[in-house]
Amino acid sequence: MREFIHLVERSIIGKRLFCQGQKIVLAVSGGLDSMVLLHLLHRLSEKHDWRLVIAHFNHQLRGRSSDADERFVRRAAERFGINFAAGRADVKRWARQHKLSLEMAARHLRHEFLARLAQKRKASVIALGHHADDQIELFFLRLLRGAGGGDWLA
Repeated sequence: MREFIHLVERSIIGKRLFCQGQKIVLAVSGGLDSMVLLHLLHRLSEKHDWRLVIAHFNHQLRGRSSDADERFVRRAAERFGINFAAGRADVKRWARQHKLSLEMAARHLRHEFLARLAQKRKASVIALGHHADDQIELFFLRLLRGAGGGDWLA
């Protein structure tokens, strides 16, 4: 585990993804990918003085399960002593109103929430944990960073 954390740290520092003392909005869905990112950044935050803000967006698509995800992430934030912010929207209704797929509507509303939160908290970085198939979120993250296609954590 220590080797993995060290590898991630070297990649972050080597690619200058985060600076010493930087405030980072960390999008956490409660899924495996974002929880791993939360654990990694939390472990590294003290050494690098990163000030994390956990952001969770409740899409309200799965009823009680969506609310349970929000509670799970909130409890994780409390356990780690990290600031927490939640947003929510009726994604189904918004998708119908704007004639978008659920996935596109959810992504739009989630990114809008994250951008507003980063601005409000004066954070210049938004970290997203996602699986390899989610190329659109990867593109969004690169766009926020101003990086090209090959300049990413490998």
